[in-house]
Amino acid sequence: MKIRKEEVMTDNNISGNGQQQQPGMKCPQCDTFIETSIFQLLTTRALVCPKCHLRLVIDQFKSRPAFDALRKVQAAQDNLEKKSHFRR
Repeated sequence: MKIRKEEVMTDNNISGNGQQQQPGMKCPQCDTFIETSIFQLLTTRALVCPKCHLRLVIDQFKSRPAFDALRKVQAAQDNLEKKSHFRR
């Protein structure tokens, strides 16, 4: 599965109306939004569209550079989460 960069959203994306968007992508078959997360992309072998049930297989070998980048983003998010709960 090849996901274009602009289709994958992070938890921090803000829509034009100021509301936070959910992370995920549009189904290439029916355009239904498939909600996902970096963790799910890193740990699952496929995403399934909730409307048309298209199964999007994730080829981790061919997507290795993207997976390496996602791991770095996930580590940075985890680190930020830990630091944001710091108590004095």
